[in-house]
Amino acid sequence: MTATAATITWNPPTTSLWYDLTVINGSTYHTRHRAPDSTPAGTYLDDLTDGERDTLRAVHEAAHAVAGLAAGSFIHHARIATTAALRDRTPDSKGLVVGGDVHGCNLADGRSFVIFMGAAERAEDRWLREAGLWTHTRALGVEIGAYTDRRHVLDINPHLGFDGGPTDYLVVHHLADQFLDEHWDAVLAVTDVLSSRLHLTGNEVAALAGIPNGTHSATCTQPTA
Repeated sequence: MTATAATITWNPPTTSLWYDLTVINGSTYHTRHRAPDSTPAGTYLDDLTDGERDTLRAVHEAAHAVAGLAAGSFIHHARIATTAALRDRTPDSKGLVVGGDVHGCNLADGRSFVIFMGAAERAEDRWLREAGLWTHTRALGVEIGAYTDRRHVLDINPHLGFDGGPTDYLVVHHLADQFLDEHWDAVLAVTDVLSSRLHLTGNEVAALAGIPNGTHSATCTQPTA
């Protein structure tokens, strides 16, 4: 699902705007915000309340779900765990604790795929700004939390990088920000309910977003309900 650069209008950076000071699973993880010398990795969001963390997590999954719906995908569900519950979770083999997910199918094109993946971290960043909670350190925490989403994009689009030019990873953020400008109210509507109920069916997400659920893929192994 490669996003074709020729279909995208943007002003790419001429040089790298990324920092390379963070390492995850033995590999450099590029970030738009510089890692602070005095703050331990993994604690960048710890000064938020549990409720704020729960909402941030709901924003993330809501953005995934609405991006899928807007692209015509069939959304099976969106769900999150509370911050309190996650404190007792054991990290997986990759050292990750998964706080939520969105399952969908029939996402057909590369541009929709990178928006689907990129919208979540950009939605978190936007929500922090609009809530008056944004700091460089918290923004870095959002970036770290997007590790798996970015990994999916880069695995399928190995031509994307962090050195500037038309294939800089910032193009993913650019497309995601454009999407959020158009669908922000829908993302917030889903966030509002998901943050309290923790689990929504795809049809419930669609009703909240005001976007019809898509067509279930004939090759999808998950049931429609």
